[in-house]
Parts: sequence; C-alpha cells; structure tokens
Amino acid sequence: MDDNAKVENPTTDCDVLIVGGGPVGMALALELVLHQVSFRIVDKLHAPSPTSRALIIQPRTLELFSRYGAAEELIPRGRILQGMALCLDGKPAGAIALNQFKASDTRFPLPLNISQAETERFLLESLSSHGVNIERSLTATSIVQDDKVITTKLQSHDGKVEAVRSKYVIGCDGARSVVRQAGEGMVWEGSSYPQSFLLCDVQIRNNLRRQDQGLLQISREGMFAIFPIRQDLFRIVVSGPAATFDQQGDTSSVPTLEHFQSLFDKFTPPGSGTLEDPVWISRFRLHLKGVNKYRDRRIFIAGDAAHISSPVGGKGMNTGIQDAINLGWKLAFVLQGQVQDPDAFLDTYHIERHPIGQELLSSTDRMFTFMTSTNRFFIPIRNFAVRYILPWLTPTDWWNRAFYKFLSMFGVTYRGVSPIVGTAAGFDGRIQGGDRLPDGKLWLTSRNTGIISTTVQALCVGSSHHLLLFSGEHSEEQTNALEYAKEKVLSAVSFRLDVHFIYRKAKDEPAIALNDYYIWPSELVEETLLKRFGFSEQSLPGYMFVRPDGYVAHIGPLSTLDEFLSFLRKHFVAPVEEAESVAEYHSTFEDDSSDELGLETQNDSTLGASEWTTDCASSTQLNWSTGHDSTSERHFTPLSFSSPSA
Repeated sequence: MDDNAKVENPTTDCDVLIVGGGPVGMALALELVLHQVSFRIVDKLHAPSPTSRALIIQPRTLELFSRYGAAEELIPRGRILQGMALCLDGKPAGAIALNQFKASDTRFPLPLNISQAETERFLLESLSSHGVNIERSLTATSIVQDDKVITTKLQSHDGKVEAVRSKYVIGCDGARSVVRQAGEGMVWEGSSYPQSFLLCDVQIRNNLRRQDQGLLQISREGMFAIFPIRQDLFRIVVSGPAATFDQQGDTSSVPTLEHFQSLFDKFTPPGSGTLEDPVWISRFRLHLKGVNKYRDRRIFIAGDAAHISSPVGGKGMNTGIQDAINLGWKLAFVLQGQVQDPDAFLDTYHIERHPIGQELLSSTDRMFTFMTSTNRFFIPIRNFAVRYILPWLTPTDWWNRAFYKFLSMFGVTYRGVSPIVGTAAGFDGRIQGGDRLPDGKLWLTSRNTGIISTTVQALCVGSSHHLLLFSGEHSEEQTNALEYAKEKVLSAVSFRLDVHFIYRKAKDEPAIALNDYYIWPSELVEETLLKRFGFSEQSLPGYMFVRPDGYVAHIGPLSTLDEFLSFLRKHFVAPVEEAESVAEYHSTFEDDSSDELGLETQNDSTLGASEWTTDCASSTQLNWSTGHDSTSERHFTPLSFSSPSA
C-alpha cells in the first residue's frame, strides 16, 4: 500500500503495538497485562489457524506460564511426554526415558505435548478473561519511526486505513515479518533444507501404542516419527525418500490418508492400528534462518520473526514465548520510568535473547542433520552412534543432567552476557546472576493458617521483583541482619519489590508463628535448598534478587550488601523523597484529564486488583495479591511438589 494513502480512521495512541496474534504475540500481551501497560494486539488473519505447527511446551515455559497461574490449567489439555522409543532400520535401538531424570527443582519436570492450536486457544481465553481481545483482519502496511514515536498504518479487510501512534512496535508476525522489514539494518539470513516433509495429525483406532511415548524410526528410507498429542490423536511426520509418492519422485502433491496408512504399516509392527479422521494433512519444507539484531530503536521482533528452525527438540515456539516474556517486563520498566538508562536497558533484550536464538538455530540444525542425512558416508557413522554409543550414554548421570538441562530449557542463562545481572565478588555458588531461579519446597508459618507448604517459584510471581533473604537458624541477631538489608534495599529502588525472609529450621526447633518461610530438614534428600542455591555456612546470611521473568538478577552474601546496592543504583531509579516507594504507572500518552481518554477504574474483588482500561487495551492486573514485603499477612494455596525436596 502507498504510504501516502488516505487515513480514514482517526489516529489512536498506545504505548505498545503488538503485530501478530499467535502464541508469541499473546504471551507478550499477557506479560503487558501483568505490568498494566497500554497496548493493542492486531493480526492479519480473520480467525486463529485451526492447524497445529508446534507440538511441545517445554518445562521452562510451563514454569513461566505458572507466573500467570496458567500452567496448571493448561496441562490437562495435552499429554505429558514420558519418553521416546528409537528404532534403526526397523529394529529397536533403545529409548530415551524422560521420566528418569527425576528433577527435584521444578514442579514441571516433563514436557507437555499439546497442539499449537490448543495452546493458542488457551492463551486467547486467558487474555479474554482480562478483557483483552485480538483485533483481527488488520494488516500492518507502513511503519515509520522517529525520536519520539512510531506510526503504524493498519489496513482492514475492507480497505480502511488507521494510523496508530505508539512508543514501541513489536513484531510477532512470523517468518515474513512486516515489522522486521521496517527495521533498519535487520538482516534476515539463512537457508532452506532440501528435504520434503509429510505431516498428518490423525486418530489411530485399535492403537496399542503407549499414549505417553513417542517413536522415532531412522533408516536409509528416511525418518518416520509418531508423537502423541492427546487421547488417540497422534502426529505422524515423514521425511526422506519415504516422503515421495511414486517412482517418479513426486514431492509436491498433498498426501492422502491412504498414503499415510501405507507408511504407518511399513514403519510400525503389525497390528499397530488403523488411521482415521485426520485433523490435518500437509506437505512442508523446513527453514533455518535468523536475524542479526532484535531491536531497531522503537522496533522489536520476537519468535519466528527473529528465528525459524527445524522442529527437532520442540524449542522454536518455546524460544519465542520466552523472547516475549523477557521483552515484556523490560518495556514496562522503561515506560514506568524505573530505569536509569532506558536505551541501554532495552538493548539488553537483544543482548540476552539473540545468543539464545543463535543457539536454537545451531543446535536444531545439528540434530536435524544427524537424523535426516542421506549422505552415504555419514549414515554408517550415525547408525553406529545410535546403536552403540547412545545406549552407553543414557545410563550415565552426567549425560542425563546435560541432556535434560538442554531439553527442558532450564539451561538458558544470561550469566556473563547481560549487563543487568551480576554476582557478588567472591561468591562461587552453583547459581549465579543470570541463571534460572530453581524451585524448591518451603513452609510458611502463619498465625492464621498454621504451617502450609509452598515453593520458591510460587513466591516469585506477579509483576514484582523479589528479594529472597536467606538466614541460618532463626534468631534475633539473624532477623535484625535481614531487616537491615531489607530496609536498605527498599530505600534504593522505586519499583514494586517483595521481600521474603527464609530461615533454616533446626530439627528440634518448634514452629514459630510468624509470617516467615522455612527450609524444613528432611532425611529423604541429599541436598538442601541452600546448597542448591549455592549458599554455605560461610556465605549466610545471603540474598537473591529475582527478576519478574524468573531469572536471578543478583546473588551473594549479605556481607557484600554495598556491592548489591551499587548494582541497583546503577540500573534503577531511586525513589523520590516525597513520593511513595512504589510509583503509580501512567500511560505515556495520558494527560491529567483521564476522562477525556476514557480511563476507567473499578474495583473487582474477584480479581484482587483494580481494572485498568484505556482505548488501547482492557488490561487487568492478574490474580495476585502480593504485599511489598513478607511481613504483611500473606495467603498461599498449598502446592504439591513433583518429588521430595529439602
């Protein structure tokens, strides 16, 4: 469309415009809802796609969804994947049992197999519950930015054009991203794989297969894989020579159910079942492409707009969702005036996420090439590795830990890369600034409810940063040290900060009716929660400063408190003396007359927060009621944990 085309609808203002209403765009919208940021989310499609591309939600993404109270509701819609059976040239070659890893630092130890269509439906329901709707049949046709604002022209299906002024535009609009094309210096590079792939989501009648295990067949005829989606619904993927239809090597026509049945009979044991009622049949090609930078001034990109890869490993959509969450809270902090250097702070989105995107491309390419190569010199090497080396590796603890860390995405870290994370000098614990916050069981002692269980990650939810102050056994001296640290930190920042005191309970010590958290002694596990976080007797008392996205921003002993305070003052705005310690947020386009903007506030006891509405998006704070620190009365629903933990 011509940039000079007549604008028929009036210009509207919002802080953030999200282009793309897929899972990445909706995850970003949820994060902005959480932080009460003014936004709009638009999509060119008139309705969500009924087909399913991505199939797996990894454990780390489930942890991040749990910050919205969403993961527990999403899991019943899919199927937990317990493992993969491997076959080589039609013969069993072993299995990868995911449930053998026995992760004790998470409530979500295993990946969730669920169709992308179902994931999108769930995210859409979550947004709708907070009054946010995706504006559909709107295509971004022009994006122009200057020093103060970015203007996007949106064209509807009937040809009408609307100009939207915003502070930032986020491209979650896929591999052909219009937003990326508008970014100066954003170079999209990569290539396409030569192989053709067939896909079928189908019911299997009289199926004798395990409902919680996938199958991967590797042979000279190509790759054949089956993945469970939900009860009796499976995805079948075929590549290589087996993906051709006839002796002429047809690789362009759409396959039929009969063709898939013949492949199913060929690659599975007799009596494995009958395919029926296909949900989706397709032929597709895979691509490996990435962009050189994730930001151009007021333009950002996330998800497939920044990186597309093979589905091997099930990480593409997960990486995009984690892009969105990383960006969302940073945009909020800049818009709320909470950071010392807004430009440098926003640059950390690229600094932190671009290496993760590059690792996604390289790791999936290696795995994909290993499984699908038809090189006659490489095939014997691959077969030897699958038949002899892999069975030798899988029982070893070091391989299991490394593989699980990679697969679950718990190994994603920003340590040594990001300027907004840090570790106190001399602290050499296993958790460092930039690492994921591990989970672990805690007990809350309360005058009203007695002793109830919760977890570390369950404390660190909502839009707040969280300061965990760890002590040894409960004593007046230890409590005074924690109180002193709390007051010093609260006086250094103006954003919302929840502070939690965590003590180690002695075996013979009675429960103390205070609103504090305890690490209970346990004979069932070898490591304590303190050791998991890297604290020793010599480094207690200690602190852990946790970002809203569940990563450790800074960690160390309280003896290095001054170093931590310097870190806070370097990156964040200190409170104004006359202002409250928690600043009220206003849209960057608001003036003093909220009525003219249609700003409406009402109490809703079912939400536990006020409803915040603008012309751009109806955004409500999610269902958390968190105080500024843990000395006020708090209520937690008891949580069950996946395995015993100290």
